Amino acid sequence: AVAQPGRQGTLHWAGGPERAPGPGEVAIRIEAAGLNFRDLMWAQGLLPEDVLEAGFAGPTLGMEAAGVVEAVGPGVALRPGMRVFGVVPGALAARAITRVEAIVPLPEGLSPEEAATIPVAFLTALHALDGCAQLQPGERLRVHGGAGAVGLAALQLAQAIGARVAMTAGTPAKRAFLRAAGADLVLDSRDAGFADRLRAAWGDAEGAVDVVLNSLAGEAMEKSLGLLRPFGRFLELGKRDFVENRRAPLRPLRRNAASFAI
Repeated sequence: AVAQPGRQGTLHWAGGPERAPGPGEVAIRIEAAGLNFRDLMWAQGLLPEDVLEAGFAGPTLGMEAAGVVEAVGPGVALRPGMRVFGVVPGALAARAITRVEAIVPLPEGLSPEEAATIPVAFLTALHALDGCAQLQPGERLRVHGGAGAVGLAALQLAQAIGARVAMTAGTPAKRAFLRAAGADLVLDSRDAGFADRLRAAWGDAEGAVDVVLNSLAGEAMEKSLGLLRPFGRFLELGKRDFVENRRAPLRPLRRNAASFAI
């Protein structure tokens, strides 16, 4: 729990709810939990509660986990003792309750620690690239911070679709890793001229990329928006511009581009 968001010294363990799971719910004994950037931002007081309260996990710490089913509510086919993983509100705990639709059985050969890193990253990438952007074979995708969890999930998904991928990362080691992982173009995320370099490598009179998976804010976000080709799709993962209610130029969207808040 966080007694005072923004003061990390107030992080502490607290007694959790011991209620029984209701209809369609599952109580899980947590073996491993994933730590997401959202958890850090919430603990540090960088996200207002209204940004989180409408989400599945709500204003809690932890949102994905692997563990053992302890109890189930009415209408649930799972049985106590089964090992599962998925999206779990309040997952930084010894025990948590989630909806049965949000978890799946743990496959053989996958450890709880490995499984706890999968749900948020891959569901985010799948929702963004397939559900929103409907990424197509041969299209060009630009991903910022490609060596992070969502970036790596996006790379694997784009490769499966048959798209070309340009990625950025902040260190030589991370950039080398992305090249080894199969990214078509890798640039320095800390270089303010990344957009110009991408345009020089892939750009033409129409633009540079068909889809942008963005987590940048401010001027850097605007540069990414300006890379879109006609009928491009801009996928915003970041929260800062939304929280600050920042204005953004709409001119890059004029050629039938679409913008999605993920």
